[in-house]
Amino acid sequence: MIAPKIKQWCEPKDLQETQLESFRQRLFSEATANNEFILSQVKENMSVYNEAMVYSTRAEMSEIGQYIPIPYIVFLANAEGCVLDLICSSEKLESEMQQAGLCPGVNLGKSVSGLNAVSLSMEMNCMGIVRGEEHTDPAFEKWNCVCAPLFVDGSIQGYVDISFGVEQQIEFAIPFVQQLAENVTDKWMNQNIDLQKYRLDMSFGEYKLTAREKDVASLWLSEKSALHISSELGISEGSVRNVVKSIYFKMNVNDRWQFTKKLMH
Repeated sequence: MIAPKIKQWCEPKDLQETQLESFRQRLFSEATANNEFILSQVKENMSVYNEAMVYSTRAEMSEIGQYIPIPYIVFLANAEGCVLDLICSSEKLESEMQQAGLCPGVNLGKSVSGLNAVSLSMEMNCMGIVRGEEHTDPAFEKWNCVCAPLFVDGSIQGYVDISFGVEQQIEFAIPFVQQLAENVTDKWMNQNIDLQKYRLDMSFGEYKLTAREKDVASLWLSEKSALHISSELGISEGSVRNVVKSIYFKMNVNDRWQFTKKLMH
């Protein structure tokens, strides 16, 4: 017997009544209505993951955007549903979004914006699809939207949403958005230098390496010799080897291969 295919996305009709009610109970305040205020807060609290997501989404869309034959809008939101970036297929669309108040800084979470593809994806932890008048916010009524969570380092760091006109069949966009999310996280973010440095520093922190040990470990990981490291850091070659021994002890490894494998795991 062939097992039924598991649905990998959700729609408003998949929500229970209690969940639907939670989307209807939107909360508004002067702060949430003030996009400039929110955007300043987003920039101030911009994490390395957020910056990497913005760069990676723009890099991916610059490669594939020209192959999308219909008008589209891409919303990139952080883990809390706050829009980090907006990519439109034309300046006209970008102007329309600004007039509608849909711009970086807007919170698309359900407590602020009600039901949309981002808030649905946040609620269900999977791809979300919301069509036209299913949206709470009238600004989305002309759009069919598909949103996918961005899984990075074991957790959801953000959401990418692509919106098309309501006259378009939305089903075709499901595998497309899924592939977009995978490319953003697996292809582009893994190449992001700042994120690589952040991950490495977090790993060093787990092993309680000192500042000097971190400096040596970074160069040792890059396969630099003890002589090269001593010259770059201005310490003796013997001191470098002693620091390496200390690093190995803290990480419970015996050689450079084990050291590298543990950090790259």
